[in-house]
Amino acid sequence: MTKKMMAAVMRQHGGPEVLSVEEVARPVPRVGEVLVKVAACSLSRLDIFIRDGMPGRHIAMPHVGGCDVAGWIEDIGPEVTGLDVGAAVLIDPFWNGEMLGEAYWGGFSDYVVVSAKGILRLPENKRFVEYSCLPTAYGTAYRMLHSRGQLKSGESLVVVGASGGVGVACVQLGVRAGAHVIACTSSDAKAERLKSIGAHECVVAPDGQFGKQVWNLTGKQGADAVVDFTGTATWLQSLRSVKHGGRLLCCGATTGFEANTDLRYLWTREMDIRGSDGWRNEDLRQLLAIMAGNEFDPVVHAVFPLSRIQDAMRELEGRSCFGKIVVVPDGV
Repeated sequence: MTKKMMAAVMRQHGGPEVLSVEEVARPVPRVGEVLVKVAACSLSRLDIFIRDGMPGRHIAMPHVGGCDVAGWIEDIGPEVTGLDVGAAVLIDPFWNGEMLGEAYWGGFSDYVVVSAKGILRLPENKRFVEYSCLPTAYGTAYRMLHSRGQLKSGESLVVVGASGGVGVACVQLGVRAGAHVIACTSSDAKAERLKSIGAHECVVAPDGQFGKQVWNLTGKQGADAVVDFTGTATWLQSLRSVKHGGRLLCCGATTGFEANTDLRYLWTREMDIRGSDGWRNEDLRQLLAIMAGNEFDPVVHAVFPLSRIQDAMRELEGRSCFGKIVVVPDGV
């Protein structure tokens, strides 16, 4: 008899209401694949884009989303070596040029089948909620700050949209790197939270006009590095916040891809604009080592049972969260 599991299934694109938690057939690992029992799956903006539907991207229905998964190996398919049933693992959700939860059924479920290429052993059999936060948010932040941004101790770092998943990760990792971190956010309450995780200074700008405050905080010099993954709404303010010879770092554009670049800032300040695309497997390995050393824990805003996946999605879309939202199977 086919084994069953619970999963948040969508049969059409739309709002959170298109997600229905149902009993479905449990997947079976094929050649080169591993079955993982889900302990925790964190949410990201990508989960919303996939659910809403992205222009030019076809998602076969029915579909199960969820990119960032931590759990245990439940079963191992043929031709997989070096992995053991019961091992605690993190899934690198990007392999063969595709994403878990987008091209493949994802972690909003009790079990998920993944390529053995995407398996990373966890250094401990606990903190699954925190580990599930790593790939999309912290992996993206780590690559942007270190591999692409070359952030150094003693430099100044401005993080725009600092209270979301990637923003909080940039603040934590920037502080760890020894940078002087200025976090830009929309409320005093979020500013206090950002200071509690290490931000040295905060700019509260609900209207998005943070440039002048950053300019003054940096002695009218600008910052060595500015992170902007917001796009249209904040790009010009970010340009104005970069010092002569500094870097403007971008890994996304949550408010739109069309951004006005005043080229006078580009040449007069001799700045670099550097794009950063997601993460690499080695970035996640570095983060696992950092967490194993108890240097930091990802910030978790809330944990929801899978049966409340719609509520979790609404919480993320409401932009009131600070850090990551995580879904766990009911009963875990």
